[in-house]
Amino acid sequence: MISPEPFIEKCRSLAKSKKPFLDVMNGRVRLAWTISSADGHVDFMERIDAIGLGISYDMLLDALFDAGGSLDADGRYPINDAIRYKLRTLM
Repeated sequence: MISPEPFIEKCRSLAKSKKPFLDVMNGRVRLAWTISSADGHVDFMERIDAIGLGISYDMLLDALFDAGGSLDADGRYPINDAIRYKLRTLM
């Protein structure tokens, strides 16, 4: 079994440095962070396996609906307080 610690450490680092958001694409919601690549371009890092952070898919859906979004509307949406709390507990 592979330890989840490297994954959690990377997420801790991302949660501290950049603002997380929900990314909806093709009927699926993902937790993502805005990051910059070495050449200065803005990229998006998606974390599909938010379960490893204690964030269920239902929590992602709740946050999406709280923000007025839907799975039918691709876009970026803010996270809610429940997800924000879970991310803070990692730090």
